[in-house]
Amino acid sequence: MKWYDFFSGFYDKSLEKLYFDSRQRAAELLDLKNASSVLDVACGTGANFKHIKQLNPSIKIVGTDYSQGMLNKAKQLCEKNSWTDTILFQADARDLSTDYILKHTGSNDGFDRIICALGMSVIPDWEKVLNNLISLLNPRGKIVLIDVFAEKRNMNSWLVEKMAKADLNRTIFQQLEKRTINFHKEYIHVSELKVGGKLFVAVGGKK
Repeated sequence: MKWYDFFSGFYDKSLEKLYFDSRQRAAELLDLKNASSVLDVACGTGANFKHIKQLNPSIKIVGTDYSQGMLNKAKQLCEKNSWTDTILFQADARDLSTDYILKHTGSNDGFDRIICALGMSVIPDWEKVLNNLISLLNPRGKIVLIDVFAEKRNMNSWLVEKMAKADLNRTIFQQLEKRTINFHKEYIHVSELKVGGKLFVAVGGKK
């Protein structure tokens, strides 16, 4: 993930405008008024945090990312905003388990909500990871995914895949629908030429 360590230096300025609306909508779909904790997987520079905090300032956020460079940016953001109840640690998403999270946070209470933005198209063994994340949810918990699906590929599909080390052909929201209840999906109005496919936000509840 050395590329993402390097990418962290200009990620927000170069790309975040494209994904702002999807992050805002994802936070809304998390239904945070009835939640006390959120696990943000592949949290990157912490771009989801402000949307989450705006809707529920008391929410406890645990953020993980495989890139230490991205996490360093997220840490700076938390310090700037005095989000002292946010816990960040480096992790391969494939390693996330109750015991692993207990080791890094001191708690095994599970999570009321989980969000993963633009991670499932990058994470190896993503279907196994998705199953595991759902298992970390508390009863009546919800998981929200933001990602891109290249239903019709274009040149930027290839470019985005090369730059982000991603696979835009993964059936992410389709698999989420199979594994959850009260599934809902929305497409976000962003040019497919800019993000390589259709940008979507999908939510599902724990069965």
